[in-house]
Amino acid sequence: MGPYDSIRDYVADLEERGKCIRIKEMDQDLYEATAFLYTLMDRMRAEAPCFLLEKTKINGRWYETPVIGNALNGFDMVAQCLGVDYVSDDQAAMFTEAGKKISACLKEGLGLPFIEPRIVDRKKAPCKEVCLKGADADLFQFPWIQNNPGDGGQYISTGAFIIEDEELGRNVAIHRMQVKEARKAGANFAGGCHAHQIMMRAKAKGKKKIDAAVAIGVDPITWMISASRMTGLGEDEFALSGGFRRKPVELIKCETIDLHVPAHAEIILEGEIPMEMEQEGPYGEMHGYMGSEKQSFFMNIKAITHRHNPWVWNFWPGAEHSYMSLPANTVLKLRLKEMMPNLVELFSLPDVPAIGVASIDKRFPGEGIEAGLMLFGYRPFGFTRKVIIVVDKDVAPNDIPKVIHSMGTRWQPVPASHLIDQTFHSPMDPSLKEPFLSSKIIIDATKQLPGEGGPDAYPENNLAILEKEAPSAFEMVKEKWDTYFQK
Repeated sequence: MGPYDSIRDYVADLEERGKCIRIKEMDQDLYEATAFLYTLMDRMRAEAPCFLLEKTKINGRWYETPVIGNALNGFDMVAQCLGVDYVSDDQAAMFTEAGKKISACLKEGLGLPFIEPRIVDRKKAPCKEVCLKGADADLFQFPWIQNNPGDGGQYISTGAFIIEDEELGRNVAIHRMQVKEARKAGANFAGGCHAHQIMMRAKAKGKKKIDAAVAIGVDPITWMISASRMTGLGEDEFALSGGFRRKPVELIKCETIDLHVPAHAEIILEGEIPMEMEQEGPYGEMHGYMGSEKQSFFMNIKAITHRHNPWVWNFWPGAEHSYMSLPANTVLKLRLKEMMPNLVELFSLPDVPAIGVASIDKRFPGEGIEAGLMLFGYRPFGFTRKVIIVVDKDVAPNDIPKVIHSMGTRWQPVPASHLIDQTFHSPMDPSLKEPFLSSKIIIDATKQLPGEGGPDAYPENNLAILEKEAPSAFEMVKEKWDTYFQK
């Protein structure tokens, strides 16, 4: 089990658990892999395995470079990456155990854990097994996936960009790359992200370009950290990944530029990003809707290094779910607890990130709506949420059927709802008329007290009566469980 140095070691353990399947070939010219993933997720949801394609047809050519997908589906996979001792398919238990592992890494005062990366010798860097420069550094040697017929083309979807600022230091973040030419790909730095800020700082200093590297197929914790916004500008994501891995990320110097990259990555791109933009997209976004064309930076490729028989890790936004956000969400929850002592648990739906669920230890009228307002007001959490559901402490926020049950049995739409007419919100939401502006709602699905319009008394819960009056029944069933299914 984890933490892992490479995506290969992780997938090997997934296979041992029966959580990765190998598929001999798929025709992506017919979007077979995309249709397979949507069907897989519809039928199996959090139980859907990772898959590895041994051969993939793209643009009429069969590639024997393996392609992996759905590599972080379910809290059990996240728990495995983090090194939880016993990993099971019990998603609720794995959500809890993974959260404990993340919490244990934090420093006093909920400070983020940083372990500086370590530079290793070339002999210990599999990403250097093959080195291609100049015209040999051809992106079309690899099976980059076009996820959807509506996409603007093939994309490198899991690449971790590595760039540096003289004063601030290193930034590592996942940004999509539209493959445009043999030695040219997009660099989609959304406005406001750290990479975009570094580009603007370089431009203000009169620079015409900056050096950049992209690591594809990094270890899963480094990928999760790079895909989140846990660090501040100037904090090193490799060092934070080391903190959650509990050991340093191993780095090696690039061939043509003065940057260091993960030694155990599958593929490394080296090059430069000019202070120019050109058309990029469209691309299917994380909310499951097609994004529009826009202006974006691009990267000119100078060199490619890779392992022998490298793997391509592809991500299908909108089809795959956002389990990789658990480290960031766990840290947000712990920091919110410092401000909200009655907060018990916090959960974001992996398949619908705009919906958040919080459980509270409610004692006074109005605390449900108050909790929702505080969560919306905490921008690292509230910015991407449009609906916040608040439940009592006896309801696990990650048990969605019970959350819905609470809405059906404890919530009164009036007065236990609070509408916010217009506030700051993620521009990726396809329902927005104006970027960054959305209405939002708080649903207080806690038991409404008499002082806030609830009944004088709630009838006792059936299960609670059973647990109180027949406490030994569940122990008996637990002990005899396997015998019930014997033929």
